[in-house]
Amino acid sequence: MALVAIERLQAEYERILLARKMDGEMASKLAAGFVEMANEGTYSHGINRFPVFIEQVDKGQIKLNEVPKCVNSMGALEQWDCNFGPGVLNGLICSERAMELAREYGIGMVGMRNSNHWMRGGAYVLKMARQGFAGIASTNSIAVMPAWGGKDHRVGSNPLIMAIAGDPPVVVDCSMSQFSYGQLQNFVLADKPLPVVGGFDDNGELTRDPHVLWENKRLLPMGFWKGSSMSIVLDMMLTAITGGNSVPALTDDMGGEFGVSQFLIAIDLSRTMDKDQFSAEMKRIRDYVLASEPAETGSVMIAGSEIDNFIAKHKQAGGIEIHDEIWNQITAL
Repeated sequence: MALVAIERLQAEYERILLARKMDGEMASKLAAGFVEMANEGTYSHGINRFPVFIEQVDKGQIKLNEVPKCVNSMGALEQWDCNFGPGVLNGLICSERAMELAREYGIGMVGMRNSNHWMRGGAYVLKMARQGFAGIASTNSIAVMPAWGGKDHRVGSNPLIMAIAGDPPVVVDCSMSQFSYGQLQNFVLADKPLPVVGGFDDNGELTRDPHVLWENKRLLPMGFWKGSSMSIVLDMMLTAITGGNSVPALTDDMGGEFGVSQFLIAIDLSRTMDKDQFSAEMKRIRDYVLASEPAETGSVMIAGSEIDNFIAKHKQAGGIEIHDEIWNQITAL
């Protein structure tokens, strides 16, 4: 593993983006978005995916200097065309717009078409939560798992992502597959079995072997038939709300995971509950959960509670540990 300082990672990303003629200010903001995700502990959808991101740029699938534009306004709901620009920047820009709408209407929603992989979707709703909002988001993907009862992959991982203000904020970034494809890659790189079954092998038997699932794309839906159904409905909603590409269109027509459909919802919590009452109720829920008797297998956790620990860990270590194979790919770009 290579230990890479935060500043070095930022500079390396900027070098690569500027070499591809990206606007300097946009390159700095995009690089910072990638770095922040890694610093907060999400390596699978930041560092590990950066070489894939650049591959898509070089293929012309991602347009580095394109920015999203509003193409349809319906009060608290707007449709934006992202023009195949970088998904991270699209998420940052459109999350700001969703919050602006929420300040005006109490709730704001931005449907985004022709976007690209925004890496850690939790970053955008967490941004909302840190400013006192509740946030909800989703994105579709190419097909990476079978529908329940099926064999070939016809369903996207299509995560449902939510966050709410608090001390600290709570964030859930939940792929509809038991393991996201990015998380699966972490186990492939480490050459370790999954902690629980993650899909079906070529004989239709449940397996913990990440290498098999990486190749055959027979990932297990989260919650079995429930995750499969949620994924399909989310794809329908994403397509209908944005007027953009569906999982079938991405998989069969686009031939890759670009031009995806996404939405972001911000809810102004200052309109829904007194500030002191809100703080007291959020604390009550947190304390109630954390007072659970711990199971034999570990300690009680609340989603998002480890983010500050990752930041502190990286600061103490003087950087982020990156798999040698991935770091070599990045420095060679």
